[in-house]
Amino acid sequence: MKHFIRKSLPIFLGGVIALAASCTKEDGFDEPTLTLSETAMSFDKGMSEKTVTITTNQASWIASSPAEGDWLAVTSEENVLKIKVLENTRGSERKTYVLVNAGGASAKLEVTQSAADITLDVIPDTIYMPQTGGERTVDITTNATSYEIVPEETTYWLTIDKHDEDVKLRAEANNTERARSVKLYARSGEKAKEIVVAQSGRLKYILAINPGNPMSVHKMMDFELSRGSYLRNYQAAYPNFGMPEMYTFVTASPIFKLIEYSSYDGVVPSGITTVGDGMIAVNACKDKAFERFLEENGYRRVNANSAKDFVNESAGLTLNVTISEREGNEGVNLTFRPFLKQDKKYPTFEAMPYFPLELLRKENKKEPAVVAYETAAGSTLVSRTMSEINTSEVSIMQYKMKAGSTDAFYGRAYFFFTTDPKVPVDAKFIGSVETGVLLFKNVNLGLWRNGTDWHVTEEFKELLGQEGFEFNSSSGNKHFFIRSYDHLRIAVTPIKDDDETVLALLFNYGDAAASGSAERGIPTLKNLLSGKAARKTTGR
Repeated sequence: MKHFIRKSLPIFLGGVIALAASCTKEDGFDEPTLTLSETAMSFDKGMSEKTVTITTNQASWIASSPAEGDWLAVTSEENVLKIKVLENTRGSERKTYVLVNAGGASAKLEVTQSAADITLDVIPDTIYMPQTGGERTVDITTNATSYEIVPEETTYWLTIDKHDEDVKLRAEANNTERARSVKLYARSGEKAKEIVVAQSGRLKYILAINPGNPMSVHKMMDFELSRGSYLRNYQAAYPNFGMPEMYTFVTASPIFKLIEYSSYDGVVPSGITTVGDGMIAVNACKDKAFERFLEENGYRRVNANSAKDFVNESAGLTLNVTISEREGNEGVNLTFRPFLKQDKKYPTFEAMPYFPLELLRKENKKEPAVVAYETAAGSTLVSRTMSEINTSEVSIMQYKMKAGSTDAFYGRAYFFFTTDPKVPVDAKFIGSVETGVLLFKNVNLGLWRNGTDWHVTEEFKELLGQEGFEFNSSSGNKHFFIRSYDHLRIAVTPIKDDDETVLALLFNYGDAAASGSAERGIPTLKNLLSGKAARKTTGR
């Protein structure tokens, strides 16, 4: 029996193996295989699409990803797998995978997309804390997963409380007379935004804020309310009557109790005036502490010899201090005017050019004296215009300087006092020179351009200051300066001469009535140079 088993077992096993082999061959069963042409794929931050080749012995395959429907889509076409990603707007890299399955075989494709450029914004970027203390919120907007707030310096008076989407700032009361401020920096990655936190002290003297251009009413109101002011009056602009839009605040200062912001068009601020009444204001501003206060707040003298005009380059403001000690009219006006920062340096005159003042507003210096002066100078008469009201009276004479002249100006013009019912003039001055004009080819000797606006250069302002002139007012592109000791006035303006922009300096003397003669003469001069004015030219 044992012998039979030993003989039969090999035969039986061989039959089983043969049967198994026969079954495999008949069923056609192969081990499933799956290969991807790539196992990792990287995308930049933008929307894009890439493909992967699928190799498998299976009739079909499927692909899926946990990011499908979010920022990634997968589609199949024969043996190609398409991966499409949306733009990554987040400031962080994102990763996922695609799983491919064919029969019982599977493969994994790692997918990475680059981070978007980090965006970071803060609103507002300037905070004015009340003098009495308080809380303000800064909204933070970023596509990054996190950000930080870093103060420029440690401050005991400001508490910073950072949240996911905003920052709470709490300030203690400022019981000193000095304003204080600190800069904070919001940072995320390489992006940084500056936040300025300012707080006024107890007010004695008062300064204005530059409301910007275009004028930001929100900025102005926020600043004034934060330091304890309140809006007393608002006046809309009436351009036809020359009346500006005005915001008048009552301040917390015991000296300067009013501050007024004005704009003729509601866009460009024309000036800010603070008013201090009585000798208390006069004495306070004559005190050396006042100029120290100005220096501490960034103001410096325009002219080292005058304590009337100051400039603050960082704030973009000029300041004129007008003190009146006349009985019954005692007080101080501080007039602030916004200005644009000059784009570059502009060389000006080596010495102040003057119209011949010995001919200006002199009752015994009339047309014959002008002719004699210009003849001696070798000048050429360009035009001689008679008055439209009294045709026997000369109104304007224009001369061209002789060739080779070393003067910076190329032309000189004279406006004469004439009989005019609308502008009463002392009879003794009829025929005398009311306004004198110098014309310069190089307009940048006194002016620089920003768009359609012309501004007096800092260099020429300094020269005018050295000569004793102080800024008086501006009207469009016309800028007026006055010298108090002799009441000489200068208007600085650009004018077209044969389609070329030139610099005109208009000089005149006199009281308030005469002060307008320079401004009245500008359009007449423009017409004269453009050939629009009726001329009567003689060889005289």
